[in-house]
Amino acid sequence: NLDTLDEPEARASMIWIIGEYAERIDNADELLESFVEGFHDENTQVQLQLLTAVVKLFLKRPNVAQALVQRVLSLATQDSDNPDLRDRGFIYWRLLSADPAAAKNVVLTEKPLISEETDLLEPSLLEQLVCHIGTL
Repeated sequence: NLDTLDEPEARASMIWIIGEYAERIDNADELLESFVEGFHDENTQVQLQLLTAVVKLFLKRPNVAQALVQRVLSLATQDSDNPDLRDRGFIYWRLLSADPAAAKNVVLTEKPLISEETDLLEPSLLEQLVCHIGTL
């Protein structure tokens, strides 16, 4: 139940998950729409994440999110006083208008794998470095 998410960080995280995995979530558009209804009341962090998630949804499923992306871009660029939100909205709007394929490459780029490189270090050096974690 999304209504139980009280903290802005929790809502922003949930929105990120929905946007990131929109192709796997059948009702992603409905879930994001429920957040858009209170767009002006949300924290800036939530608004920024919502903008990005809706753009990702549009790039993954354009036939489902056409009206939603236009609404959110309008809210971000015309109704917001926050320059970060407005600027990101304009960037997405221009990118989507000029070259949707480029927008897809930029917004949906593959993320690098997280790797643990501790096994590449000599054990004695690694032990020495671990002893100094948190010291200046």
